[in-house]
Amino acid sequence: MTALLPWAPRFLTVSGGVLAALVVTICLPFWLTDLDSEILSIATPALQWIPFVVILVVHLAMRPGVRFWRWSAIGVRPVARTIGSAGIALVVFVAVPLLTIVVASALGLVNIAPVEGAATAALLVLPLSIVWMVFAFGEEIGWRGYLTSTLAPLGFWRSTLAIGAFWAAWHLPLTLTYALDGSMPLRDVVSTTINLLLAAVAIAAVRWFSGSVWPAVFAHAVMNTMGQFAYSNLITPLTSLDDGAYLAFYGVSWAVWAVVLVVLTRRMPVLSEASVEAHR
Repeated sequence: MTALLPWAPRFLTVSGGVLAALVVTICLPFWLTDLDSEILSIATPALQWIPFVVILVVHLAMRPGVRFWRWSAIGVRPVARTIGSAGIALVVFVAVPLLTIVVASALGLVNIAPVEGAATAALLVLPLSIVWMVFAFGEEIGWRGYLTSTLAPLGFWRSTLAIGAFWAAWHLPLTLTYALDGSMPLRDVVSTTINLLLAAVAIAAVRWFSGSVWPAVFAHAVMNTMGQFAYSNLITPLTSLDDGAYLAFYGVSWAVWAVVLVVLTRRMPVLSEASVEAHR
């Protein structure tokens, strides 16, 4: 573990400040007026590209002599490692919700009750994940691409937790907007924030395993599609749970996450291959 490169603190301060200011500015009209937050839902795919745009602009302003794509770990070599890491991502983000459902149903917190068409929806999870990568790329090129290379000298855990915390906080203005107009219960804001923190570790892990941002992009896309599928199609609605049962359900989920993350991160490299190459 080494110190950050000399330019990194200023870069992180500028890009982080701009990212925070932009998301608050976007949400502010919804907080101050009667605008329907459904507009935000429709605009979500475009909003996911904000990290890419901001970090690219700051990079061009502060580091014009450095290749942006190389620092963002856009490469896929070695191909076998990249594909293998994507496979790990698929297993993790499919297994966590399914294991949560099995354990929670065994504890009597929810009932397994597949809706009509659940089998067809299951077949669409992977194709939709691949499509959703177009939008997840906009986020991940920033979080697990450029910023991971920048913070890599801090080691896996310190860099991952720093990026994950900012990533989760960056989503807070959006989820709070939904809570303020009543379309999302406040308890969902809390659970979503914690889920993002946990998922950030798994997404970062496959980035470090592979040295490429692409498994992280795929992991992010599977997270979005699989979570939506599992909790909307396989069990009784979580909205029907009282606060105690809801908290217990997510307590099970977080316990499952803890076990998975311990297994996943037990042998992390000191630095990813892409980060080592970027810092030469």
